[in-house]
Amino acid sequence: MKTKLLLIIALAFGFGINAQVTGPVTITGTGTGGWNQPGGLTLSSTDGGTTWTATNFEIVGDGNMKFSEAGTWATTGGNVSQPGFPSGKVIVNGGMNILGTPGFWNVTYNAITKDYSFTAGVNPNPVIKISGGGLAADVQLTSANGIAYAKKSIYFPGGVAKFIEEGTANQWGGAFPDETAATLGGTIAVDAGPYNVYFTKNAATPKEYVFEPVVVSMIGNFAGSGWGADLDLTTVDNMHYTISNWAPVINGTWTDTELHLKFRDNHDWATQYGCNGGNGANALALTGTAQNGIAGGGGDIFIPWGKTYNVDFNRSTGEWVFSEVLGVDKFAAKNFSVYPNPTQNSWKFASANNDISSVTIVDILGKTVMSKNASSKEVTVDASGLSKGMYFAKVTSGDSFQTLKVVKN
Repeated sequence: MKTKLLLIIALAFGFGINAQVTGPVTITGTGTGGWNQPGGLTLSSTDGGTTWTATNFEIVGDGNMKFSEAGTWATTGGNVSQPGFPSGKVIVNGGMNILGTPGFWNVTYNAITKDYSFTAGVNPNPVIKISGGGLAADVQLTSANGIAYAKKSIYFPGGVAKFIEEGTANQWGGAFPDETAATLGGTIAVDAGPYNVYFTKNAATPKEYVFEPVVVSMIGNFAGSGWGADLDLTTVDNMHYTISNWAPVINGTWTDTELHLKFRDNHDWATQYGCNGGNGANALALTGTAQNGIAGGGGDIFIPWGKTYNVDFNRSTGEWVFSEVLGVDKFAAKNFSVYPNPTQNSWKFASANNDISSVTIVDILGKTVMSKNASSKEVTVDASGLSKGMYFAKVTSGDSFQTLKVVKN
């Protein structure tokens, strides 16, 4: 009997020691602002690490979340099934994402039993929205303290916008893309494009805001990424995000027979873009349209290895194009230049060394739309008849060439 009693005490004591959490319990995921560690929401405990709580916090975006003990991926866990909301049981280092409902909530997490529950909370902060700018509807910004507000990856078609405070007549505006002294009653002339928007609501006027350009990148199984690092694309029109002459090679730790990738904003999974369907649903096609960029991004895009591509991703429509580059750019340095770029009328191509023998203009689908032979160091190409958008110019000198990205306004 004594031996059994000691065993029971030892087991109970050991269970308690292993179950309590001395480090922070957090929630990470797009529902709290992005998949990161230690997480977008930190819970607190008043009983030594058994019960962890948070009140009146906001679930945003697609609501996907997991709990994390001690703020590491090794202790991150989700529910046994979806949606796992408003209550469930966490499987540490496993489990499915908890699919929360956007809004304000209170949460309780038990580190011993791994049970959790969410109950309805209230918004403790003034509601700030961005209105106009070509948006179909006002977009509410999120805030944890009623002072700093933010909303990432908003695509503005362009137009006059303003910040408004719900339930009041207050609105603010000023210069674009940022203002340290916003004018009460003012407006903002927002350029078309995707932005991360930040607004500071101090007790006194004036207010401060920033429209920060979104960073668009590719991530995948290719060397230099390995699903852990991003390859940033560039843009000149805040719509088409591109990279030229990209020759991806397989990452040393992956053995996939195809190149797998996705596009995403701000180096985070909160806003991602893949093919329309599950992984590889594009069937190696080099063109497609992204599915549900903000709510999941569809499946991984599969394209063939061993080729060189010009890549174009339209952040407005979600269309993506991989145009195969036939041949190799033999110029190690940029021997050609083009100006003005963007242009409304014509481009002038100039060579720093040998004469230009031809200029070929190709659209983002790889179709040749214009070609001009020459034998001089400067060549003018009339673009007035082309539609607005991005093109690729293949500038040739003898048996060598260089591809330049050009834009028609």
